[in-house]
Amino acid sequence: MSRKLTDWTVPFGPYDCLLNAVTLWLSVHHADLNPLYRYNFTINYYYAGYDWFDSTVPVKELFSFIRHAYGVEGKPCRLDSVDRGRVYLLPVDAYYVPYMKEFYGKGHMLHYVLAEAADDQSLRVTDPYFATSLLADRTCVEQAWRTFSEPVMEISPPLSLKPDLNAIRPYLTTQPYTELLPVTFARISELIMDVGAYRGPENVMDHPVFKQQFGCIRTIALSRLRHFSTCSTMDVAHLGSAWRKLEVSFMKMTISLDRGVTATVKQLKQIAEDELAYLHSYATGGR
Repeated sequence: MSRKLTDWTVPFGPYDCLLNAVTLWLSVHHADLNPLYRYNFTINYYYAGYDWFDSTVPVKELFSFIRHAYGVEGKPCRLDSVDRGRVYLLPVDAYYVPYMKEFYGKGHMLHYVLAEAADDQSLRVTDPYFATSLLADRTCVEQAWRTFSEPVMEISPPLSLKPDLNAIRPYLTTQPYTELLPVTFARISELIMDVGAYRGPENVMDHPVFKQQFGCIRTIALSRLRHFSTCSTMDVAHLGSAWRKLEVSFMKMTISLDRGVTATVKQLKQIAEDELAYLHSYATGGR
């Protein structure tokens, strides 16, 4: 890849690693990212039983979109067939990734990076979120890949650099969002109240659950800012900053847990109502 990571501004947070990798690949080829931002509107949990949430469209649907919109082909392949001169989307387990200190040797999490073959023994791994590009032994990469055994995807350069933005609808409008959004937002509220119930000896800012939830909120805030920046109508402008304001309320929990929880949950309820109305405007032909 020709673009230096030091010149790369990470568009999404730590739990949107899939989108970080895809946007870097499109950016290397100078593609317009707004169509991707317009499409990428969802909110979900990656895996049942995990308490982090994000706003990345599922990998299968994301690749279907970039294939139709940008002409990027994603071809599943085996890890041992990764070859020189091609770029791959590589799924790994953060437990085995040394620079991911929060998870390294501590917890398992699926994480996406870009990879190229350097030689027969090593791969060049590029991680845009951590602004990291390093050589990794193929044996170590295989260990990091094996946990989830998700497909390695060879990705081609885009054929179309400027898809028609106005022809693109947010991903969640194709799903039963009237059922999904309330359930998801209710679960997030529960998680926030769980943090608010913490009465342990350590500072709440150092509590791993607080840091995890803050990271999730920030990730969605960054994604929503970019999504709503693609909309020209002023009636949705406030939705672009709603999650950033939620970050502030959440941080106030470090000053006063009870007041912070009340304000955060109240704001979250308003965001849920506003986003339901926004998506409904697509369903009713208002956009």
